[in-house]
Amino acid sequence: MRNKRLQRGQAMVEAGLILFVFVTFLVGTLDFGQYMYFHQTLTERARAALRYGVVNTGDRLAIQNVAVYNDPAGTANGATALVPSFTTDMVSVCLPGDAGCADPAATSDSRVSVTISGYQMTTFNLVMPRDFTNRPITASAPSEAVSSIN
Repeated sequence: MRNKRLQRGQAMVEAGLILFVFVTFLVGTLDFGQYMYFHQTLTERARAALRYGVVNTGDRLAIQNVAVYNDPAGTANGATALVPSFTTDMVSVCLPGDAGCADPAATSDSRVSVTISGYQMTTFNLVMPRDFTNRPITASAPSEAVSSIN
């Protein structure tokens, strides 16, 4: 009878250890999945803004609004941010002719660049929660709005 009681306690300890390892892997998987989701979403937002900006190089704010709201008018049409806590301040746009970030000559091979930086994320880990900033995401393509006449 005494052996059975000791074995019951042993099973509880083993179950607790296995559960701890399982929950650790589960939380790690959730954190990694959250990071991948937000990184891919922000990459897609940068690409969408770049597609708009390649054709419409004249309006920097509209390009930023497309990145955040998927609407060049921004909140004027009642749009809300597609990603939580994502603002136009996190989107920088380099247009042809901008000194320091694009080709100042504004030739036909000038590029438009959209960079998203400063997006804050928080881990799911309840033991040691951590805030961190996502790495900058840059999308760049040749401008179609600037062309040379031969």
